[in-house]
Amino acid sequence: MQKILLATNGKESAKKAEEYAINLAAEKKQPLIIIYVRDSIWHRFSEEVDWLSTHRARRDFQKYIEDVIDAEEEAIFNRLKKILADKGVGFKMVTLYGDPAREIVRYAEDEGSDLIIIGDKDKKGLAKWFGSTSSRIAKRARCKVMVVK
Repeated sequence: MQKILLATNGKESAKKAEEYAINLAAEKKQPLIIIYVRDSIWHRFSEEVDWLSTHRARRDFQKYIEDVIDAEEEAIFNRLKKILADKGVGFKMVTLYGDPAREIVRYAEDEGSDLIIIGDKDKKGLAKWFGSTSSRIAKRARCKVMVVK
């Protein structure tokens, strides 16, 4: 049995990877592991900014960010559940916390995944210098990585 892992953030650049992974899993009659990573940068950001001068302001800001991320994650998983059910593809949905590239690679290794499928986006800003999440995964993963453009 081939273990196919789809890493998604629900953005437009990831939707092509979602479509490809779902179709591949349906064709191979294999279940799909879907990963959503909650980037720890938001938690660190809310703790380190000076404009949140009180503990309550920081707590309220963290709660707001967590609520937005919860809603985003739920919308992604609900959308994908419907598509997967329509295609008859079995699946497992997993939420991880931390640096997306590091957590995706770690999970793939722990699970013995054969293939990671992830979307690609144009490199802008700091990603030009430090590399995108997809390029970092491709460099670090021990299994095959498919970056869908």
